[in-house]
Amino acid sequence: MQVENKTNCTGCGACYNVCPVNAITMQGDTYGFYKPVIDKSKCTNCGLCEKICPLDNYKSKNDEPKAYALINKDETTRLKCASGGAFAAFAKLVLEQNGIVYGVVWNDDIVAIHSRAKNIEQLEKMYSSKYVQANTLDTFKQAKKDLEDGTFVLYSGTPCQIAGLKSYLKKDYENLITIDLVCHGVPSPLILEKYKQEFLKNKPDEKIININFRSKKRGWGSFYTLIIETNKKEYCIDGSKSSYLKAFGNLSLNTSCLDCQFNKIPRITDITIGDFWGVNEFDKSLNDKKGTSIILINNDRGQNLLNKIKTNCKLQEVPLNVVTKRNPNIYSSSKAHKNREKFLEYVCIKNNTLNSGVKKYLKIPFHIVIYRLLPQFAKNFIKYKILKMEKLND
Repeated sequence: MQVENKTNCTGCGACYNVCPVNAITMQGDTYGFYKPVIDKSKCTNCGLCEKICPLDNYKSKNDEPKAYALINKDETTRLKCASGGAFAAFAKLVLEQNGIVYGVVWNDDIVAIHSRAKNIEQLEKMYSSKYVQANTLDTFKQAKKDLEDGTFVLYSGTPCQIAGLKSYLKKDYENLITIDLVCHGVPSPLILEKYKQEFLKNKPDEKIININFRSKKRGWGSFYTLIIETNKKEYCIDGSKSSYLKAFGNLSLNTSCLDCQFNKIPRITDITIGDFWGVNEFDKSLNDKKGTSIILINNDRGQNLLNKIKTNCKLQEVPLNVVTKRNPNIYSSSKAHKNREKFLEYVCIKNNTLNSGVKKYLKIPFHIVIYRLLPQFAKNFIKYKILKMEKLND
């Protein structure tokens, strides 16, 4: 089998989970993205890895979704989440019914991995966006066992990861709810490692214990506020000055994200969640600057779950075209930055710093620089004219 040579591989981990002889491991490729690598000495040529790949086998059966704005009424919970707290509302309901929730957490080394939550403490580690490719590890196997045991399961992830899970499971389970994200694409874990190393360069006694890419300390809706916690202190960083978030704009995304087979309508999951960008254009009363989610209900199963959390949320139906206007990743892939390959080679292969790579390959076009300077130029010009007139009057 040559599954590791698929150039559009998403790294979902379906082949890793299905291999009966553990011949497949998920390893970082040249640019650090998780890809399957086969140990030929263990491989029995059973072909399961090829048969299970969602790139070849999974197609959505859903219809056009219904869209809603959602605000979780639990203020404490909502402030811990990236947008309106939609995931938390659905996940808490599953836990209350003695279910299990699968989502992404930081491990002790601040590496993004899928994990299994059976209580609120474990669930809260899944709140807020991780903004990096996550390793699904053995969670497909774990979820299947839970489902076979009759446990109510919610599995959340990127569209490609959910496609991998469904392809792996091979059949529909009535006790399974799937939630995917409005996904811009996933940066390389190696890029995140570089960022962490550079951040700690002049902090020899510090270790990063948490990263929150979507803190609401400065509100929701403006450019992201990044919080990095170490064992010594907490750092609050303007997202527009973070080399990692700048690269996330399209320099550091996986190849598969640039032609995603799963970022489209109809969606592949029961429910899709994201930020309600453009909410003010629709209804300003839905924006208190603490976060508003957009959710797509993709089938009856998703609608049934939504009906059960209605009393815990402020909910309003929204025309789908309003939602997609500011959220193009609902129906299309992100476009590659023209310098993406050069950037990844410069940082990942030539081992230059992330900061220097961003400065070198993310140059802002001259006309945009001028446009941004115009307001300040106008203020200075008016101030100059006023001073000149005052001198003439004197």
